[in-house]
Order: sequence, then C-alpha cells, then structure tokens
Amino acid sequence: MITKYHKLIIVVIITFMAVVSFSLAWTDSLTFDEVAHISAGYTYVKAHDYRLNPEHPPLLKVLSGIAILPLRPNFDWNANFWTTPNNYGEYGQWAAGRYLLHQSGNNTDWLVFWARVPVIIISLLFGIFLFFWGKKLGGIITGLFALILYAFDPNILGHDHFVTTDIAIALAIGIAFYFFLQFIKKPTWTNALIGGLALGVAQVTKFSAIILLPIFALVLVTYPIIKYYKKDESRLKVLGQYILKGIFSMIIMFFTIWLVYIPVTYKMTADILPPITKIKSQPEKYARDKYLSNFILTANNNTFTRPLAVYAQGLMQVLSRVDDGNVTYFLGNVSSEASRIYFPFVFIAKQTLAHLFFYCIALTLIIVIFVRGVFMLFTQKFQTSIIQFRKFILSRFHELVLGTFIIFYSYLSITGNLNIGFRHLFPIMPFIYIITAKIIIDSYKNLRNPKRKKIVRSAFITLIILLVAIVLNAYPYYMSYFNALFGGPLNGWHYVTDSNADWGQDLKRLKIYINKHPEIDKIRIDYFGGDDIHNRLGADKYILWWDSKRPIEPGYYALSTFFIQESVYDKQKADDDSYRWLQNYTPIDQVGTSFLIYKIK
Repeated sequence: MITKYHKLIIVVIITFMAVVSFSLAWTDSLTFDEVAHISAGYTYVKAHDYRLNPEHPPLLKVLSGIAILPLRPNFDWNANFWTTPNNYGEYGQWAAGRYLLHQSGNNTDWLVFWARVPVIIISLLFGIFLFFWGKKLGGIITGLFALILYAFDPNILGHDHFVTTDIAIALAIGIAFYFFLQFIKKPTWTNALIGGLALGVAQVTKFSAIILLPIFALVLVTYPIIKYYKKDESRLKVLGQYILKGIFSMIIMFFTIWLVYIPVTYKMTADILPPITKIKSQPEKYARDKYLSNFILTANNNTFTRPLAVYAQGLMQVLSRVDDGNVTYFLGNVSSEASRIYFPFVFIAKQTLAHLFFYCIALTLIIVIFVRGVFMLFTQKFQTSIIQFRKFILSRFHELVLGTFIIFYSYLSITGNLNIGFRHLFPIMPFIYIITAKIIIDSYKNLRNPKRKKIVRSAFITLIILLVAIVLNAYPYYMSYFNALFGGPLNGWHYVTDSNADWGQDLKRLKIYINKHPEIDKIRIDYFGGDDIHNRLGADKYILWWDSKRPIEPGYYALSTFFIQESVYDKQKADDDSYRWLQNYTPIDQVGTSFLIYKIK
C-alpha cells in the first residue's frame, strides 16, 4: 500500500519541509554568521572580487548573492571596508555585512529572505536525493524511511534556511560519496569524470570536504585488491587502472575548484587578500603552513593560478582556526579548549527520542550482524573464513564505506579543537539516515514469523507517528531544539549555547513581544546575533546593555542566553564585570528560546 502511494508521500513530506523552511526564513531573525556570508556572496557576483570572507569557499554564498541581485541592493564600493587593505578580511566582512543589511536603506527582511531561498531549495533537493539513494540500496520503503529521518530532524529544519555552508556541505559530501561509489563499482572514465566533478563541488562548498581525500584514496586502493576477478583479469592491471582513473578524478576536482573560483576572483589583484600579502613577514604557526604558504605566494603571482591561491589561503585559515579553537559555553564551563564529550553530548541532546531509538536499533542490529559474522569466521577453516570474510565485505561494501566515514569524521570532530555546534555533524547525518533505514528495513524483510513481523510493523508505524508529532509540536524552535530528556527547546541553553540554542534568531520575536506588552516603555538589551537592534526595535524602545555595565538599573531587560552563560561561567571575569548578579533574580518570561526577560526593581 505504501509503495503504491510513495510519490504522494514524498510530495507531502517535501511540501511540509518547504512550508516550514520558507516560514522560518521569514520569521527567524538574521543569525550571526549570515551577516558575513550574505555580503560576501553579493560582492562575489557583483564585483568578481574575493576579498571578503575568504575562509569559506564560494559556492553557497554565490548562489545567495545571485538570489538578491534582482533586488538591486545599495552598496558603498567607496567605503573603508572595501577600499582600505587593512580592513579586508576579518573586519571588512562584518562591516560590509552591516552596511549592506542595515545601514544602506535596503529592505533587510527581503534581502535576508531571498538570500536564504537557495539554501532551502538545496535542502529540498537533498531530501529527494536521499530517497532515491535509499531506494537504490534497499527499495522504496528504505528510501522513504531515510527521507523521513531527514525531513523530520529538527536540526535540519532549524538550519536549512540559513545562509551558511552546513546544509550544502552535507548534500555535497553525500553526492560525492554516491558518485564515488558508482565509480568504484563501475570504474569507467565517465564515472571517474562525474566523481571528480562531484568531489570538486564538495571542495568549493566547505573546506571540511578535504577529509574526503584520504577516505576515497583508501577505498580506491582497497576495493580492486579484494574484489573478485575473472580468470583472464590481472589484479595488478586493474589496480593500476583504478589508480590512473583516480588521479584523473583528482585533476577534474582541481579543475572544478579553479573553474568555480575564476568568476569570483578574476578582478582581484595580487595584493587584495591581506593574509596572502602578510605571509612573507609572518612565521608559520604550523608545519603544514610552510608548504601552503609557498604554494599560495607562487600561485598568487599569476592571474591564471590565483583562484587556486585563494582556495589554498582559505583552507589554511580554516585549518588554523580548528587548531586554535573557539571560545564556547558548555556544561558550566567557558573555554576555547574543546571538550571530548561535546559532540556526543549535543548529538544525544539535540536528536529526537524517536531518532535515537531508531539509531539504537540499527546499531544493535549492526553489532549482531558483526558478532554473528565473526563467530562464523572462527568456527570454520582458515581458508573458508577468508572467503566468507571477503564475501561479507563485498556484500556490505556500501554500508562499510559510509560507516568508515562516520567513524573517521566523528573521531576528528571529537578530538579536534572546534566546538561549534551540532551543525558541524551535518556531513555524517545523511549516512546515518541511509544506514539506519537500510539496516532496519532489511532486518524487517528478513523476519519469517508473520506475527512478529506484524508487531514490528505496528511499532515502526507508531514511532514514525510519534516522530512527526514531536517535530510538529516543536515548531518554530527547531534550531534550538533539545529533546525532552534535556528540557526541550526552552531549556537547552542551560547546557550549551551558540548555534545549538542562541544564534540571534529571536530578535523579531522580541519586537512582537514588546508590542504586546505596553508596560515595557524601554528595554535594556544584550543581543547576540546578526539583526540590527536599532532598526528592529526603534531608537526609543531600547538601551544597549552588557555584562560589565554598571550601575544595574531598575526596569526591563532582554538578555541573550549566549551572553549570559558566557559571562556567568567565565572564570576570568570578576563578579562586577559579569552577569552573576542575575543569579539573584528569576526571569519573568522567555522570548523564543534565546531571550530571557527580567524585571529589576
């Protein structure tokens, strides 16, 4: 019955995603990172110059820049943030963003909305892609299940309308894996070409895609060694062909990077990007920087190779940022040193209980399959065991490759020094959806007892209904979603902040709240985000506040949970310079999930 109406089910699910995403694109305020990304994307397509936000690849930003071109926004090309070399890069991107979005007379809400539209379209295409991938691996039900896990993940719904690279890189990595595995199973020159293009697109979406290279290289060498051959085939010759075509794919990847960077850099001169011009006078902080620096300086001298220099410069900046860390609040601590339990914690806290249940079932089934396979190997003769082991790997090759990436990426995230939120895990989420769907559906199909099969089917449908109900009930607080074990979206900020809970998404909701409470004549506000308080609330409705501002005045306060937690739990801050005085008061209200409202008498 379900398979008969699967197209209708897909349409309903994608329509649900579209309605939610477009509504949130309008009602969620401008988040912190979007300020830099939107302005950079606009300048890329308008000026063909990459001086702003070079630490992120261009693809997603370019799409958003193209989307706002018809609005013909005002932009000051003579401002210091654009013309003064010392203002490029880190400072310039924020100053340019504030000007474009808040200070130039442009309609902020329309600019932001249309800049977000390409991200929404990407997220919808991603859902359709997951269905077809799941269908190819395990049939229609597997495809539908993978789509449901994706479309009803609050974290996806919470970020699929922001101008950031997080959703786009998940799709790009998913597509890169899909076509790479196509090439592995059928190593034609055409598949090598398509695989190289897909790998290149991933590289120009987000720099974290660089970790695909060692995984792909390992699989490229492993598969031709373990695969079965016909009698007239030479293992060494086939391995050589794989390696040759793999090198061809790498060349295509670099060509794709160059091709995408060309339109956004061809009007740049060699001295535009300050980190490039300063490399000669700065010692390399990390060993790899020496090699990257030499390549950047050489490639930057030539117009033809400059796009690759800009790409390498961004990659070096990101790698350095990962090593240096990011100051964040987590479980009562504020530090730039990453916690090893950060990503395991946010994964458990920010997934729905239904998702976690499905993952646990899938993991249990995987362990059972593995233990059963190991038992069979050790109870047979050595030669027979090797043959069975080889068959097992080849029959489960797709899942093993995806699982290897999940483990590798998770390891890098957990041991790395950058705790930036659940969104950092997006690259592994499509593979988790796919593997979970395939393992569970395959196990269901293998059940022989009709009564047991009926019970499992009823339980499965009940859990899907529960998942949908949970997600509908959480609207519109998807970005700040935490499951019931952690108090729901309203209480997640107690555990962790930043893009997990407070990224500036609620300033529009604060405006609505103030309009509904005429007793609030003027509110003291400390806001973390990308929206503009002055334009949003009006000059006569607020007083800017911060943690060290004294004396503490009577009246109403709207304070971002991000600033509260990073101030209260920063051990280097003195009491008189922090928000610890708030611990003597109870908030009278909460706006959205990120603003706490206090009334101080």
